[in-house]
Amino acid sequence: MDLMAALDRRKFQVRCDAGSPGRFEVGTDTLSVRVGQRMRAGKDEEMWDSVHILCKQQADGSLTVEVLVCHPDWEEAKTIAAIHSRPQDDATATPSLRCDLEFPQSGGLHRTSGAQ
Repeated sequence: MDLMAALDRRKFQVRCDAGSPGRFEVGTDTLSVRVGQRMRAGKDEEMWDSVHILCKQQADGSLTVEVLVCHPDWEEAKTIAAIHSRPQDDATATPSLRCDLEFPQSGGLHRTSGAQ
């Protein structure tokens, strides 16, 4: 049985491969994922939630996946992407997926050395 098949009415799915600790797959109507990474704050190390992924249905029936990045120097998380779909629009032959990409200007994202 394919738990990720679109035949059920779940609106979102997530697949997570965590290496040796295991793997996680689920389909759901709403979803919130936080990705943390170890960082140094002064002399201490801590886990910092650097990426948030928020998935929800909007009032008009459309589905939205928002990707936010976080940094300890920022007052609030910054949305870098919003992906919208309208699965209820079956009268169109074009894909019902739209991507809005945003790149923060001040205090924004910076490419690290060696990044492509």
